[in-house]
Amino acid sequence: MSEEKTKVHSVSDLLGRAQQQSGYLIVISAKSAAGIGRMFKLERPETVLGRSADAEFQVEDDGISRRHAKVVLGADGEYLVVDLESTNGTYLNGNRVQGQQALVDGDKIQIGSNTVLKFAVQDQLEEQYQRSIYESATRDGLTRIFNKKYFLDTLRKEFAYCVRHRVPLSLLMFDVDHFKKVNDTHGHLAGDYVLGRIAQRVGETIRTEDLFARYGGEEFALMLRESAEEQALACAERCRSAVDRAEFTFGGQSFKVSISVGVATLLDSGFSQPEELLASADRYLYRAKRAGRNRIDARAVSGA
Repeated sequence: MSEEKTKVHSVSDLLGRAQQQSGYLIVISAKSAAGIGRMFKLERPETVLGRSADAEFQVEDDGISRRHAKVVLGADGEYLVVDLESTNGTYLNGNRVQGQQALVDGDKIQIGSNTVLKFAVQDQLEEQYQRSIYESATRDGLTRIFNKKYFLDTLRKEFAYCVRHRVPLSLLMFDVDHFKKVNDTHGHLAGDYVLGRIAQRVGETIRTEDLFARYGGEEFALMLRESAEEQALACAERCRSAVDRAEFTFGGQSFKVSISVGVATLLDSGFSQPEELLASADRYLYRAKRAGRNRIDARAVSGA
């Protein structure tokens, strides 16, 4: 009987925690498909929305002002949306916001021409469910790093920003040397283990602002924001070395694994498409493999 009471008590605690509701903003329309589903918990008395790096909820969209709007949590627990004299205005359910307007669950807030946010009041269980949906849409199921679609969508946005503001953007492409031999010798489960282990080792090496993704099969991509060639080469060497020094043990057998890395850096607006930067990094990756593997090949490129 006592054990049964303990179980009931734990369920009661779970439901009690779930009923603690908070306000959230969920992106339901965005210029980049990678941003759709993004969820932001409104925990501050004021949350500024805009393009500025100082904005609590940062949105990269040319039609959005640096400090576009804010959501305020009133003393009575009510959420209010306020336009911050933005150039293109803030709209609540299709109507332009004048002064401050109260928000109710399900309201749609439009800032700029492409970005629509849904205001939602959710408990912790609903939050976990929403986040799991977003994770499944943006993460690779095996390695848990970002997937190719999310990477490409984000790269297009970052490429446009770097061209517009003339800041460097570097791209690393790498894959596992002799990966077929790993699968043939140790089995496909060992191959999956190797991919996960590499994702872990590289993930421990890079900055939090870098974007790391599984590009396909045994190939990975790493986008380095505001990093010139020298920084990108140093990062590439850290990644290569981290994998080369790592221990790989599966099924009681230990073996060595290495990667080959290609690096390309955007220096100015010479490229017209981000796919050209991708192709350049990929080209240097295969040069590194032809030169003997477990090495880096790179050149700063400006569209020439």
